[in-house]
Amino acid sequence: MAVCVVGTGAIGQTVIDALRDSVVPHVSLTAVLDSRSSPEESAAAFDAADIVVEAATVDAARTVLPDVVKRGKDIVVCSCGVFADRGFDMESFGSGPSRVLLPTGAIGGFDVLAAATRAGSRDARLTHTTIKRPSALGIEERLDAERTVFRGSAREAALAFPRTSNSSVALALATLGLDRVEVVVVADPDATSTRHVVEWESPLGRYELTFENAIDPASSGRTSSITAWSVIEVLAALPLGIGPGAVVLGPPYRS
Repeated sequence: MAVCVVGTGAIGQTVIDALRDSVVPHVSLTAVLDSRSSPEESAAAFDAADIVVEAATVDAARTVLPDVVKRGKDIVVCSCGVFADRGFDMESFGSGPSRVLLPTGAIGGFDVLAAATRAGSRDARLTHTTIKRPSALGIEERLDAERTVFRGSAREAALAFPRTSNSSVALALATLGLDRVEVVVVADPDATSTRHVVEWESPLGRYELTFENAIDPASSGRTSSITAWSVIEVLAALPLGIGPGAVVLGPPYRS
């Protein structure tokens, strides 16, 4: 399976290095694109790839996503915040042969939460709390204690923090939707890792999932080290069939 990676930041470079080191069987790196790549280079790379990994920015995803999908190719989208923009036509991605795959990123439990949603979502509540160091959230003020800096929907969180809310968006799209999942963002001046707490409540049951992730040193505190490996796990699962390691937007099956 030929893979093109767009982006050479913390996530993209880890994926690139893993593919170059043959960490994933039957998957090879065929091209790497960045902000300096020309439209002609991008077109050639997309045509040659079986799947594209977008690991750049929300702005890049707005361009790359439709360009890949129109070719009938699958794409892994790391900048999930692109789907929070109401002007972005997400519905069109279910009409062709392409699959848009969202890695679960820094959190897990999507299998049980998606199952609980399918069982009935009318009376369900889902909250995703993220605790990060202030600098990772763009807060320059010196804080002496934890402070809640945001509370709102997953859509609003993605618009307010487009580089740090990708897990919230993927979680929302796998469960109750962008406007029903509540997101709480907490700045903690003493944080040495990133913590995520996912809380679900419905007639089916109550679940609380907690994740504490090491921070990728190349990400200025924004990205958990596990995030890139969740992308690699999606690539490893593709030849075998998609498992719970991805949220799939698009056709439910292929002939």
